[in-house]
Amino acid sequence: MTQILVTLNEDVATQTVRKAIELLRGVTSTMVFQNGTKADNKTARQQKYVKETLERAFDEVKRAERGEHQLKSDEEFMEELKAEGLA
Repeated sequence: MTQILVTLNEDVATQTVRKAIELLRGVTSTMVFQNGTKADNKTARQQKYVKETLERAFDEVKRAERGEHQLKSDEEFMEELKAEGLA
């Protein structure tokens, strides 16, 4: 998939340009972002999720190294995901 970013002047009718782009052959979807806020929010949420996930994983490894608990095997992990309906 290839994406093209088009920045519009405030004077341009956004929906008119969007409809024109949708008429082009090969266009599968169009989205309108106001000042990049939708993309910025999505990226921020993704970065926060990745950071929190890595911090939890790192903390779990540190606890395992101290002998506070044992790390799960991949089979145990998959069973837990299945039990939660995520796999």
